[in-house]
Amino acid sequence: MRDPQIVDEIRHRLDIVEIVADYVALKRQGGRYVGLCPFHSEKTPSFTVSRDKQYFHCFGCGTGGDVFTFVMLRENLAFPEALKKLADKAGVTLPEQKLTPTQQAQRTAVERGRALHKRAAELYFQCLRDDGRARTAREYLSRRGVSDSVAVDFALGYAPPGWEFLATRLQQEGYLPEELERFGLIVPRQGGEGHYDRFRNRIIFPIFDAQGRPVAFGGRVLDDEVPKYLNSPETPLYKKGQHLYGLNKAGPAIREKGVAVLVEGYMDVIASHQHGIRQAVASLGTAMTPEQGRLLLRYAPQVLICYDSDRAGVEAAVKAGEILTGLGARIHVLTLPEGKDPDEYLQRHGADSFWLAAEQAPPFFTFCFSRIAAGQDLSTAAGKVTVVRELASLLLMIPSAVEQEANIQWLARELRISEAAVMEEIRGHARNARAPGMRKENIRHTISASAPVRIAGGAEAPAGPTETGAVDSAGTTGAGGTEQRQHSLNRQEQAWRYLLYWMIGDPERVRWVFERLGEEIPRATGPLGEILAALTAECQAGGGGSLTGRVAERLTSDSAKGYLSALLVEEILCQEPVIEDCINTLRYGWLTEEIASLESQVDAFSRSGDMEAMQRLLPRLSRLQQARSRAARRQGAMPFGGRLDQRPWYKGGNHG
Repeated sequence: MRDPQIVDEIRHRLDIVEIVADYVALKRQGGRYVGLCPFHSEKTPSFTVSRDKQYFHCFGCGTGGDVFTFVMLRENLAFPEALKKLADKAGVTLPEQKLTPTQQAQRTAVERGRALHKRAAELYFQCLRDDGRARTAREYLSRRGVSDSVAVDFALGYAPPGWEFLATRLQQEGYLPEELERFGLIVPRQGGEGHYDRFRNRIIFPIFDAQGRPVAFGGRVLDDEVPKYLNSPETPLYKKGQHLYGLNKAGPAIREKGVAVLVEGYMDVIASHQHGIRQAVASLGTAMTPEQGRLLLRYAPQVLICYDSDRAGVEAAVKAGEILTGLGARIHVLTLPEGKDPDEYLQRHGADSFWLAAEQAPPFFTFCFSRIAAGQDLSTAAGKVTVVRELASLLLMIPSAVEQEANIQWLARELRISEAAVMEEIRGHARNARAPGMRKENIRHTISASAPVRIAGGAEAPAGPTETGAVDSAGTTGAGGTEQRQHSLNRQEQAWRYLLYWMIGDPERVRWVFERLGEEIPRATGPLGEILAALTAECQAGGGGSLTGRVAERLTSDSAKGYLSALLVEEILCQEPVIEDCINTLRYGWLTEEIASLESQVDAFSRSGDMEAMQRLLPRLSRLQQARSRAARRQGAMPFGGRLDQRPWYKGGNHG
């Protein structure tokens, strides 16, 4: 478990600008530093670092965070590894965690397992290159078009014929048979003593974790032996549903290009890299898992699925697409012609042809529609009903409300029926079945905040959004586009943004703002609502360490994380009159919302003839209208971040 005080101490001792400058050439612009983003390809700098807030954000790809986030992404490290690396730089000694004897034994076993796999990979690699028995393997790879450089890059090896090549060598070097068996490298003999090598007369494909450490092996036969492919079993070091083959090589290219290419097998990955498609990864001969999907989406939000074009490959593509859809990925599916797999296609047609085909690859929803519609008569009502029902589960999985609605509109046009009919059919499906990963909300919901969250001191703040698919109004343009973004925001959101920028690092400021607002707090939706909900929750919890860091850790949606990092790298002058104007603007917004709600109720009672109920509401409506008129005379009195002596709109000025 991370210690907030230690994390905060490291943040305090390090300067994010100096850390980032080890990887990125930065140029100072005012109080910020800009450079070319290390996470995607760009020619105009949109990567921005704030020394004041100790945050970074790229306005091109949306990646952002603190110094820990930067090092984790740049070095492909988990948080504990990034913590250790930065602690060393900061001169902070991390406390030794006290382990039970069982935990210590497990740690020692894993460390031995890593060393064991590293040595086994070296032995297999050396055998492929130097052993005369590997001639057939070398000829096979040559026929498959695998260059020597790519074979070295992927550390391909060879397990020679015989029963004890690896067992003998590793035991001579001090490893115990129990260790080799625990990590799946040897197998106990049935009905007798001793062990034999798991991999024999096979080309060896080492499987690396994201940090480039070998954790398992796959082996392909060179004769008619079955199975064709043999893989390491799951071990204390390796869970096949948590790794992706080739990710250690493909990660930087995926981040640079913004899209991953998901293929099925070892040779598909190797052939893709051989032909310059360096974003290719594979799911290790098993169906895509949510863990693999989340791992892949840490590198890019878009995935091109290119599985074999036979029936099994199509079904596997659908399953992978469903998992990735539920995780919020943007997916296209490339079906190669002539029943080819990516390896065969690239050998025959090359990378240019592959990318031309990829440009025509349909979105995943369109792919699923075409697949289902091919077996239906869409001129009949029954055919249309079947298509909608088959696609209902997929529509309910889509996290983004915007994307969900766009697909409903597209489907209605394709079937020549109304959107209302499609939505009603899907609502019925949602009531009758709740598949894992389905959205619980109704179709075409409106993103809105729930009841306010109460913070310490009795004030309230809006809760977070029910959705993560809101359009992020920040972080979508270059670093130089701050003024343009500010003008595009409505005044109420500007007020929230200024206050958030001013108060997020100080719990006392948070309490002061919400005490000033009292109950007069308008809703904040989308990413901003999620951030404010996290902020008020952390103020309630009252934990130690950086408030900004704790808020960032609470955020779950990428849109909210990007919104926060984009805000924190801006330069906003928060003078006292600006803060007062923000509070008045929010109070004005709350009054407007309350008045609209009351007017709606009054209108409803008037139409129904319930004059008594209507009369009960009129005094409150009148008081709120008067309060809004008073607030209007103040709202906009000082343009955000502008000159204090400029004339307000209600005195003939052009502000507000």
